[in-house]
Amino acid sequence: MRKKHRGERLGEEIRRILSELLLRQLKDPAFDGMISISHVKAADDGSFATVYFTSLGTDAEEVVEGFEKAKGLIRSEVGRRLALRRTPDFRFVPDTAEDYARHIDELIQDLGIPSGDEAAEPAGELTTIEGAAAVLDAYDRVFAFTHIHMDGDTLGAAVALALTLREIGKEAWVVAGEKPPRTIAFIDYGCVIDGVRALEIAAGDERPYLAVAVDYDDISRLEGREALFEGAAETLLFDHHVTSRPSCVYNCIDAAASATAEIVYQCIESAALPMNEDIATALYVGIVTDTGKFQYSNTTPATHRIAAALMEAGADAADVYSRIYQSIKPEKLFVEREMLNTLELFADGRAALSFVTQGMLANVETGDDETDGMSEKLRSILGVEVSVFLKERPDGKVKASLRSKSYYDVSALAADFGGGGHIRAAGFTSDLPMDEVVVTVKEKLAAALQTRE
Repeated sequence: MRKKHRGERLGEEIRRILSELLLRQLKDPAFDGMISISHVKAADDGSFATVYFTSLGTDAEEVVEGFEKAKGLIRSEVGRRLALRRTPDFRFVPDTAEDYARHIDELIQDLGIPSGDEAAEPAGELTTIEGAAAVLDAYDRVFAFTHIHMDGDTLGAAVALALTLREIGKEAWVVAGEKPPRTIAFIDYGCVIDGVRALEIAAGDERPYLAVAVDYDDISRLEGREALFEGAAETLLFDHHVTSRPSCVYNCIDAAASATAEIVYQCIESAALPMNEDIATALYVGIVTDTGKFQYSNTTPATHRIAAALMEAGADAADVYSRIYQSIKPEKLFVEREMLNTLELFADGRAALSFVTQGMLANVETGDDETDGMSEKLRSILGVEVSVFLKERPDGKVKASLRSKSYYDVSALAADFGGGGHIRAAGFTSDLPMDEVVVTVKEKLAAALQTRE
């Protein structure tokens, strides 16, 4: 049986006491409706506790005001009954997770996805933008984790989150598994650290911290940072992939968002948190890169409205484009030449596949950074619906980037190899040798495209 942390035990006791107070001692008219304490998150050191409640028949804002008026009585009763030397400071937050989960269930039923005994039980609860903001508010220390093989969205969203929390006096860092790629390293802004440094910071302070997974739900993509992530008091996920599943304690997932940076922007805006030029630029980078410069089908009217708001807040679109898309090294062109030497068109010209190995990269004296964007180039070929770009990593594993134009769901193909992503952009990593991956992908893709005839 899992051992409960002190904060978890304290939260359960506070929930019990508050429920009793609602029945017997709290007489404010705000509590005349059906008020229920759904759960309480308390810090291990007892310094604060966030009380989540549901209300029927009374406006949630009125309930919050009622709790604030009664805070003195609540603190007194909790301190007396639990014999606490230090009584927590309380925050009162409407619990919207239940309504959100009900909406998700309705969508799942409409789509015909198995539920109940037929479906796997989620690791944690789904939460709204407002719920995610409340979780962030409950912690003074936050570590935001980018996924391995960092792209503009995971870095931009994580950096923006850390900078925003710092603006309101919290301690926040971005924990990366590698150095940011050259073309997006300019949005580091001094808050990106490696796993070793992050562990040192965590070990030097006994206060609980929140771990945030940004732009991925597969914890294996932490690669070497698992101990720090799992040592958090609680975990929160921000993600927008259609294949994303609740993998943290709290999960803010919106597959309709163009990028995770878009979700983080909505969280910042919803909570009326500060926005400055650096935060706006980091978010803009996340959105621009994940929409392919606003070319991909995931781009929506809301995406353009958010991009406009970020430019008004100080993001320099021309500078971002110049740094990311107009500063390629000559070596990138050499890599493209190597890629074209392995290009294959098949399935009647509807599929394109190419690959590069570590030996090929060594021949042109360059590294992985210069392979970005290859799958998009393959997709641009006339008549091609699906493109596959395979890259051999230094550890021998094969990383695949999949893209489609109009109708093929590449996330389904990626799932066959243990990966995931979007309908038009997905990927996976394989332990198989390059030649085996090439053969297997071609077979699966040719068979799938044949069914469209």
